[in-house]
Amino acid sequence: MLKLKYLGAAALCALLSLHTAQASDLADGENEFNNIDIMTVVGTAKNLGDVAGSVTFIPPEKLELQSYTDINRILRQVPGINLQEEDGYGLRPNIGLRGSGLDRSAKVLIMEDGVLMAPAPYAAPSAYYFPFSNRMNAVEISKGPSTTKYGPYTTGGAIQFFSTPIPEELSGHASVLVSNQERSIIHAWAGGKFAVDQLPFDVGLLVETYQDNAEGFKEIESGPGDTGFSLQDYVAKIGLYTKEGARYAQSLEFKFQFSDERSDETYLGLTETDIRSRPFVRYNASQLDQMNTEHYTYQLTHNIELSDSIELTTIAYNTDFTRNWEKLDRFDNSDPFFTSGTAPLLSGTGSCNSLNEILVDLLNCPREFQVLSGPAGFTSPDDVLGIRQNNRSYYTYGIQSAASFRFDALGFEHDLVASIRYHEDSVDRFQEQDQYRIDNSVVVKTTDNAPGTQANRLSKAEALSLYLEDTFSTGPVAITAGVRFETVDTRQRRWNTPDRSLAPDSIRENSYDIFLPSLSVLVDVTDNFALLAGAHRGFAAASVSSRTQEPEESIAYEAGGRFANDLFNFEVIGFFNDYSNLIAECTNSTGGSECDIGDTDNAGEADVYGLEVVAGVDLGNAFGGSSRYKFPVSVAYTYTETEFKSTVDSGIFGDITAGDELPYVPGQQLYLSAGVEGSNWGANADLSYVGETRGLPGQGTIPALERIDARTIVDLAVYYEIREGVRLRLKVENLFDENYVAARRPYGARPGKPREIFGGITIDL
Repeated sequence: MLKLKYLGAAALCALLSLHTAQASDLADGENEFNNIDIMTVVGTAKNLGDVAGSVTFIPPEKLELQSYTDINRILRQVPGINLQEEDGYGLRPNIGLRGSGLDRSAKVLIMEDGVLMAPAPYAAPSAYYFPFSNRMNAVEISKGPSTTKYGPYTTGGAIQFFSTPIPEELSGHASVLVSNQERSIIHAWAGGKFAVDQLPFDVGLLVETYQDNAEGFKEIESGPGDTGFSLQDYVAKIGLYTKEGARYAQSLEFKFQFSDERSDETYLGLTETDIRSRPFVRYNASQLDQMNTEHYTYQLTHNIELSDSIELTTIAYNTDFTRNWEKLDRFDNSDPFFTSGTAPLLSGTGSCNSLNEILVDLLNCPREFQVLSGPAGFTSPDDVLGIRQNNRSYYTYGIQSAASFRFDALGFEHDLVASIRYHEDSVDRFQEQDQYRIDNSVVVKTTDNAPGTQANRLSKAEALSLYLEDTFSTGPVAITAGVRFETVDTRQRRWNTPDRSLAPDSIRENSYDIFLPSLSVLVDVTDNFALLAGAHRGFAAASVSSRTQEPEESIAYEAGGRFANDLFNFEVIGFFNDYSNLIAECTNSTGGSECDIGDTDNAGEADVYGLEVVAGVDLGNAFGGSSRYKFPVSVAYTYTETEFKSTVDSGIFGDITAGDELPYVPGQQLYLSAGVEGSNWGANADLSYVGETRGLPGQGTIPALERIDARTIVDLAVYYEIREGVRLRLKVENLFDENYVAARRPYGARPGKPREIFGGITIDL
């Protein structure tokens, strides 16, 4: 197949080079992250303190403390991140960085082992697929000028996941957890590297699985239907490594990943009364809602050290993702009567003709709400409920290569990186919307429409990316200058009928060429204290569906300092993002009833600025290291101010008046982690505070129906090692069972997850 040709070509070249090399030993265990740091031009896993920007690296031991399965809980420890919870489990996170917009994480680059993981990063960047964080070995979050190296979008930042590496020696891991929410979690892997005398290279293998099944913490009100999920994730890796004494140190790793998910999730929330009195109920109208997905990754990574100062990493990749989310999507009260009846069951007014209008205006829409609730004995008119089959297939493939050069010239030490990526992705939408009624608490189909009648679209993007970065240093000063060039062509074909043998009814094409420069400076004032500053051009493309929308552009600045010694570390960074035209895409998750799904909208100029603080200390070492115990403490704090500079009537953002604050960007966030570790036991508590947040743009006091209240969530984890490599684990998420509103979009208020208690065992061999 065409999309696999890059894998084949890369494999052939790499195998030939491995066989003919006279190389040295690469399996020295020094590069735990598979040389992906070269590919992504970061290297922060090794030298975070040398980066002239705000980058956070979460190592394996930190991830293991709480063993979170929800990426939202992991990212709470990173300043500058905005999150909108959705399902309570983190299945489909909404992540923004420094006010970039967080719907479906579309403006944040999500990567795993150097490969973009959004199903179609250029044609449709909304991340309806997200890597399962519990099987990851480490996470890295980049903001500011550090984002430019990744692309295509540089507005929000980047989140890089490092998967489990092939271990240097034969070893294995198994973890089993069960919870009071009828949930079971299994994570296991085994593998190692082996010397094979009969081959000119050594071999490494890894097999891994992650399984997560839950009954769900919500309940359908009185009708049938489930609210939990079931997901499986499998990874296999095989690596080839040159032997000691060869001329060039090389590695070639092939990675295969497959996952599938079935989650009985809905966009339908609750009224204000119900979210306060019975937050974990679901209305009967949502009983059929279910997401089914499959995801495949094929990745081939080749690394070669051409000399002590030159290294080259090449990745060929292909990802496939299919999804069908059957869910309540529309409400139609235009025919308020039974076919043979005379008494109206519905109001028939336009102000009660959307799901969100019904839930937020219960006083004027009680009849429509009765349809959503679907009590026993009630029968609605036919066709009042529109349940959509959001059926889409995504494909990406490409090849990328990066070379690093270290040399001295003109009185400076240079660390130069050059990279290139060719990428193609596409989206196939072939959707239908069927109509239903509610009949004695059961949703019954009344009109069966053909596949492709709701949306029949093919979108494609082709992109060539070039990046050049030079860090030149002399004495205590290091300056990093980078520039990214993106040339992208997108094309969307639309049919008004399901028949694709006909000519498309419309074609939308967009092309753009853009230069994205960045500049940052790091000054080592002392051996322990450094100052940093930087600026870069932010960019996010308009949707492939858009006819006239200009890309989003901004200029982002940051400045601050960091201090670190053997006992204590501290970092403070101020940031300012100046948006010339802030854009958003119309999606179902934003409440797309007021706009055409896939289109983009411009909110005009906006400013986002604030302060990020991170600090950490081991109190056991702080008193001269005499303590038998470790007492690690860390804190992360974010202060953010936002302001729209224009007055705009937006179908996505809502009505905006100049001076309004951006929605879903809390003014203050605080994370505090404290632990104690003995010789064979440990305990860790995480506290997360999120300040009051707006659900819609506005100023002054937030109206109750638009307010997401401030909340404080505490998680606790304890382990006891009964013998070497065997740990008993107990952990509690939402220890004090805080009842809180997580979000108010797209349709009504949605709850956060209640207290969940886990118990289990971890075995490392």
